[in-house]
Amino acid sequence: MPFDLLESQMMILRKDRTTLQTAIRLIKKHGYHSLYDGLSAQLLRQFTYTTLRFHLYDIGKQHVDEFNFLHKIFVATISGLLAGVVGIPSEMINTRMQVDRELSPSLRRNYKHVFNGLRRVVCEEGFRALYTGGFYACSRAALITIGQNAMYDQSKILFLRYLKMEENSKWLHTISSLAAGLICVPLVQPLEILKTMQMVSTSKFLSTRAEKTKYMMRFGYRGFFRGFTATVCRMVPSTIIMFVVYEQLRLHFGYYREEDSELEPYNN
Repeated sequence: MPFDLLESQMMILRKDRTTLQTAIRLIKKHGYHSLYDGLSAQLLRQFTYTTLRFHLYDIGKQHVDEFNFLHKIFVATISGLLAGVVGIPSEMINTRMQVDRELSPSLRRNYKHVFNGLRRVVCEEGFRALYTGGFYACSRAALITIGQNAMYDQSKILFLRYLKMEENSKWLHTISSLAAGLICVPLVQPLEILKTMQMVSTSKFLSTRAEKTKYMMRFGYRGFFRGFTATVCRMVPSTIIMFVVYEQLRLHFGYYREEDSELEPYNN
């Protein structure tokens, strides 16, 4: 959560600060609790968008050739797009709550929690405003599902083939998820920045495409990857933990096929 907030703030900050400088400034100015701004929206987003993304991908890959990487990319794209549609409102509230402290007082929204934010967006901006930045959010969701889920499965296949590792070893799961996390970050970062700017934009701030482009490029070509360090610190560890835990749950709590003659767990 703290790295997610730092990443969002670095995308909006006008001054060129490092991740550490941004964190220290935030703590000194607003206290440690400010690192968890938007926590309620983040939790709602994870419970809906992330779980749905994984579930749809796992179901979809049962109906394609799981050894064909292009098939997995297709399934990941569809899964990410569908889950992205569900997660847009909570992601928008989360983004706005995270960057609110860095905006001028006249631009702050001051949402109390995710449901207060959702209600106020509908009342003040209309229902359609819940899907502000939807194109970028869905595109990012598709890319992150490709980068995490499809790349994780493909990495497992490659490591099994060339490194002769045991299929259900924790070491295999760890290095496969590490590879997926490292590939995923540069894949989604430019879209992450565009999504963030679109979701926090107002009639007075980042209102036009030209203004967004100019603002994103305020630090030169580094603007495409602004907040990259914070994204790596967030996404790589979370990807490793997520897949290692997932694999352990799959191995130890797999269900049984009724027609199976042997009492061997069927893990999917």
